[in-house]
Amino acid sequence: PVDLLGHSMGGKAAMQLALQGSFVIGLFPSGGEAAVNELVELGTLAHGFAVDASGPEGSKAAADEVERLFGRLDLLVNCLKHRPESSFEAMSEPDFAKTVSGNLSSAYFLTHAVLGLMKGRPKPKIVNVISAFSGHREPLFDAMQSAIAGLTSSLANELPKNFRVNCVEVPGGRFLQKNTEQLLRDPDAVAPDDAARVILFLLSSESISLNGQVLRLGQVNGRCN
Repeated sequence: PVDLLGHSMGGKAAMQLALQGSFVIGLFPSGGEAAVNELVELGTLAHGFAVDASGPEGSKAAADEVERLFGRLDLLVNCLKHRPESSFEAMSEPDFAKTVSGNLSSAYFLTHAVLGLMKGRPKPKIVNVISAFSGHREPLFDAMQSAIAGLTSSLANELPKNFRVNCVEVPGGRFLQKNTEQLLRDPDAVAPDDAARVILFLLSSESISLNGQVLRLGQVNGRCN
């Protein structure tokens, strides 16, 4: 079973995993059922339910559901994202709390909640997805992405040796569009399908030698990573 926490790349990774025969469990906010329904309609082994996994209660509920259905979990992808609705100067306390919970807290609490389901598996793997520094005056959001990268490194050192914990960094908000004109305008664009393939690589046996790493996609200083 694979647990994917809702995001466009999470949906793409879920699709590719499901088509390879994995049983995908999708967690999504209320109203986000479409991605899981699409997988089910394709005849794949997919299950989904609405839950707010950005806190301990929702994460525990998610873990309890996975245990009820399967009693185990092999792979986890954390990719929930929330960008603040206000600038740094105008940041309210509720928006601050929502930004923290919608990024760092979701990765932390869900990983903590499902740890017991993964410990007994031979090769459990966790992939955290973060957005590269956006450059759009979102210091809190950027700080949360750095915190998730730090969490990845710490978990890689803290968890049992059979675990592999890695991270994928994608250019923030600059995903490839179907429109060719959009592609030409944005040299940093990364297609969600391409990002999903990197996630799948980190979930596969091919990445056995990687642990605590952040794989940066797109371009840095005009050069592709």
